Amino acid sequence: MREQLRDTTEARAKTALRRSAIFPLPTIDSYDFNYPKHIDRELVMRAASLDFIREKSNVVFIGPSGVGKTHLANALGQLACLRGYRVRFVVAADLVNDLVVGQSKNTLHKRLSAWAAPELLLIDELGYLSFDARGADLLYQVFNKRYQRASTIVTTNLPFKDWGKLFHNSAAASAIADRLVHKGLLVRITGKSRRSDQELDAA
Repeated sequence: MREQLRDTTEARAKTALRRSAIFPLPTIDSYDFNYPKHIDRELVMRAASLDFIREKSNVVFIGPSGVGKTHLANALGQLACLRGYRVRFVVAADLVNDLVVGQSKNTLHKRLSAWAAPELLLIDELGYLSFDARGADLLYQVFNKRYQRASTIVTTNLPFKDWGKLFHNSAAASAIADRLVHKGLLVRITGKSRRSDQELDAA
């Protein structure tokens, strides 16, 4: 009976991971906390408890490219899948494109409901591409639907003070930032890109 329960749990976890679209699947233990110039390890471990999901709050990783923001976000997402939560990963630009297509096909309500549904939504690379007013409004609607109802993890290379440039709409930028950090965890990472070091080693 115990083996059957374990097999069922493992099967559910594998299905949840597949549906989450998280890739690759790193772990917190495989993250090198000694590499960044600064990172609050205690704060990351607090996030790894997944209490923020139960509290329906959020986690934001802010830092330059190549310091492991996506690694940590995906590791938290994998943990959540293994604990039985419904999780979904998406790159910010792909999320906005999906909503724009939904709006053009009169299926926006359905798409917003789909993105509001996961208990944990991972939005990666917010800040690498800017959005027009329509994109900013659509993204705001996602955060608004999830606000205090479900948890979101965001990785971004931009400090909040620069989000007005990202959205070309300071009001939308401020509203999204407020909803993200309200009762949430803000993990700032500083340092140089690990990918740059790897490229130098290979040269």
